[in-house]
Amino acid sequence: MSRFYKSAFCMIVAVVFSCAIAWAETVDRIVANVNGEIILYSELQNRIKMLEKNMPTFNASDPAKRAQIEREVLNQLIQQKLADMEAARLQVSVAKLDIEQRIQQINEQNHMTMEQLELSLKANGQTFDQYRGQVKKDLEREALLNRVLKSKILISDQQVEAYLRGETGESATTSQKVHLGMIVLPVGGESGKPQEVQKTGNEIVEKLKGGADFKDLAKQYSKGPTASDGGDLGYMAPEDLAPFIAQGVRNLKKDQVSGLLEGPAGYYIMKVFDTDTKRVEKSDPALREKVRRTLYDKEMNRKFEEWARDLVSKAFIQISL
Repeated sequence: MSRFYKSAFCMIVAVVFSCAIAWAETVDRIVANVNGEIILYSELQNRIKMLEKNMPTFNASDPAKRAQIEREVLNQLIQQKLADMEAARLQVSVAKLDIEQRIQQINEQNHMTMEQLELSLKANGQTFDQYRGQVKKDLEREALLNRVLKSKILISDQQVEAYLRGETGESATTSQKVHLGMIVLPVGGESGKPQEVQKTGNEIVEKLKGGADFKDLAKQYSKGPTASDGGDLGYMAPEDLAPFIAQGVRNLKKDQVSGLLEGPAGYYIMKVFDTDTKRVEKSDPALREKVRRTLYDKEMNRKFEEWARDLVSKAFIQISL
C-alpha cells in the first residue's frame, strides 16, 4: 500500500505497540459515533502518539494546531471504522500464514527478532495476541482496498514513458544505495528499562564521537541480528528502510554516525560506511517497474479518497470532539 493510505487508513502495525498505554491516564469520553459504533478520546490520542513516533514529519506538539490535527486524525479513524464495517459486510478474510508473514516482514524492516518484539510489547502493556489481532485487521483492510479499487486502476506503458520524460530531459537517472551499520539496544526484559537503555545509548554515541570503532561497539552492545558482523547491514536503498531509520541517516555522509534513534525495539544507532550512486538508463526494467508502482500508488490514493468520501456520505456520523 502507498505511504498515504498506509498511514491514514491502516494502523502502521510496525510500531503500534509503542504507544499502547501512552494515554492510559486520559479521562475517556466518546468523540464519535459511527453507525452506532463509538470512537473514544483515548483511541484518538493513541493514534496521534503513534503517528508522531512513526512519521518524522508529523508534529502535534504545537497547541495552535492541536485541534486541527485531532480533527484530521479523527477523520482517519472514522474512515477506518467504516472500512472495517465494509470488510465485515463483504466477508473479507486473511489466511493465518499471511498474518505470520506480515509480522516477519515488520520485524525484518525494523531489524528486530521475535523475542525483541515480544519484550517491547510487554514493556508497553500489550500482549502478542493483541498485536497479532491488529496485524490481522491491517491485512483485512488492505485486502478490502484491493478488492474494491485495484481492478479500477491500470497504469499504461505510455504513462510510464510520460513520467520518465517529465522527470528530466536526459536518457538516464541515478540510483543510490547506502552501506549501513546498526547498533540495536532493545528495551524490556534483561535489557533494562527505557531510561537505562537510553543512558547506555547516549554513552555509546559519545564513545563513537570520541573515535571508537563502530563495529567493535556493535559486537559489544548490539542485540540486533547482525551484531556478530559488527552491525553491518550491507547496502540498502533508502526506500527500503523503516521511516525512522531513513530519517535518521538522510543527511549523513560517509563515515558519519547518527544520534540515538528511538524505534520499535528500543534505541538504534546508525553509521553510513559508504554510499553507492549509479547511473541507470531509463529503459532499465527495474526502474520502469518502480515508476509504475509510484504511479499506481498515486492513482490508488486518488481512488481511495473518492471511495472513503462515498462511505462517509452514506453513514450516520456524530462527532463530539
